Amino acid sequence: MSKPFNDEPVEVLIPKLLSEDGKSLDLRLKYIGNGGLKIVAGTETLRGLEVLNLERNNISPEGIRALAESPVITGLVDLHLERNDIGDEGTRIIAESSNFSNLKYLNLWKNKVGSDGVKALCQSLYLSRLVRLDMAQNNIGDEGARAFSESLTLSDLNYLDVFGNGISSEGQELLKNAEGLGKVQDMILA
Repeated sequence: MSKPFNDEPVEVLIPKLLSEDGKSLDLRLKYIGNGGLKIVAGTETLRGLEVLNLERNNISPEGIRALAESPVITGLVDLHLERNDIGDEGTRIIAESSNFSNLKYLNLWKNKVGSDGVKALCQSLYLSRLVRLDMAQNNIGDEGARAFSESLTLSDLNYLDVFGNGISSEGQELLKNAEGLGKVQDMILA
């Protein structure tokens, strides 16, 4: 597969882009795809990884499953998945995996996530530590807004971005008045 910007294979990129302390890996815009993410998920040197940036990498639920089942990457605190193709299925995989139980920041901006994906996030016992969630430019609508407003597990959120999701003024009011989102200080609605 030809890679834009003359990028190297993921096996070469990992040691080049891994921070000195081994806690952060920035692979944004490297177009590694699901196959590349499978390699990342199995790379032993990433055992202490806390921050992973996978923005715009042609990742679908198949790649997310590899990360969710990784025996190596189990302590992520900060996960950037913006501008991929995660959808509801990939979001559900994240919500159901204990590998993501340390997450404090999750970015799913522009990932074709609908209300079913939001429902999975809102019911996840593994994502109860989230403090920042970016869901902008998806398609969650009022049904997703209702799921957020009824969530009991996302009570530590202090930032929620749902801009560009087709949420009506009624749905926005639900979000603004949600008791379970009482710690949210910054909410981006429109």
